[in-house]
Amino acid sequence: MTLIEHFEELRKRLFIALIGWVVGSGVAFAFRFEVLEWLKAPLPASMTLNYFAVLEPFTVSMQIASFFGLVLASPIILGQVWGFVAPGLFADERRYAVPFIFFAALAFACGVAFAYYVVLPFSIPILLSFLGGEAQGLLSIGQYISTLLMLMAMFGLMFEMPVMGYLLARLGILRAEPLVRTRRWAIIGGVAAAAVITPTGDPFNLALVAVPLVVLYELTILVVRISQRRMLHAREDPEPTRSY
Repeated sequence: MTLIEHFEELRKRLFIALIGWVVGSGVAFAFRFEVLEWLKAPLPASMTLNYFAVLEPFTVSMQIASFFGLVLASPIILGQVWGFVAPGLFADERRYAVPFIFFAALAFACGVAFAYYVVLPFSIPILLSFLGGEAQGLLSIGQYISTLLMLMAMFGLMFEMPVMGYLLARLGILRAEPLVRTRRWAIIGGVAAAAVITPTGDPFNLALVAVPLVVLYELTILVVRISQRRMLHAREDPEPTRSY
């Protein structure tokens, strides 16, 4: 395949992924009121959301539609990514397409659910209670939704670590030994990242982010080791040839 043909293939797959995202966003936009009620659940019952600009209701609707449209379209997008790289893979490597798409989408959804059901119900009430009764809260719906979606996206990406680790190990790009050697620095980095994500003085909220990061890192090491063992057993078979 020539360079021009590669660019043409990339253009086609980007177009399909974009169409999937647009369709998913349309579905999410149609249910934006139900999604917004779901996103308001971590707030205290007495707290209301307000908007302070003419365009804020529109931008919030677009944020909700774009984010959850991306979640809905993730199998299509991941399928297009895999379809673009698959011609350069071995035949036995291409059979990981369906598991990769399924588990990558599932991992992202699990990260979003973990942020919503575990982190946010504890973090938000503590963040809102720092001044006690000295001030009356008046939340901007734009800032609130942006914060929630950012946290959900970050946890969704965090939960992709084991899936990507297994895939990269199967492709011979990643090995467990470097991950083990840098474990101490990874833990320090995870705690530092948790401190940035949850800038409170509460160690419990810090642990809600830091502990999953460390656990996911250790799980990534485990799945990379499993992948390496399987590759070692597969070396007894004749070496496959790449097909283009």
